[in-house]
Amino acid sequence: MKILRIVLRVLICLLLVTPILGATGVFPAPTADLYTPSGWAFMSALLNSGYLMPLIAILCSVCIVLFAIGRTALAAILVTPLAVNVICFHAFVDTGLISPSASLGIPLMLITLFFLWDNRKKYKTLW
Repeated sequence: MKILRIVLRVLICLLLVTPILGATGVFPAPTADLYTPSGWAFMSALLNSGYLMPLIAILCSVCIVLFAIGRTALAAILVTPLAVNVICFHAFVDTGLISPSASLGIPLMLITLFFLWDNRKKYKTLW
């Protein structure tokens, strides 16, 4: 089980690097041909807001550090809203969960759920 946790920590860190690279301009900006018209309207609003993509990059950077130093309970709590929004965007606004555009969101959500479940005893004080 310890090896599984280590592998999943590395995988989620790799998944969380992609928004950072997108916000810093290493990856090209998304284009309209990647989304449905309603999906592109939503994405262009996010991109044009000017603050949300850097905020997501900062959140992902903090979560990468937390996962790297073993604070998986806190990192999972912080990354959950991002993972839920990515899944909801693809499920309700874009092409659906069974599409190439959701290929990074599904593993992100599954790994986040694993860490939430794995650390569930630590969250009792939150309830």
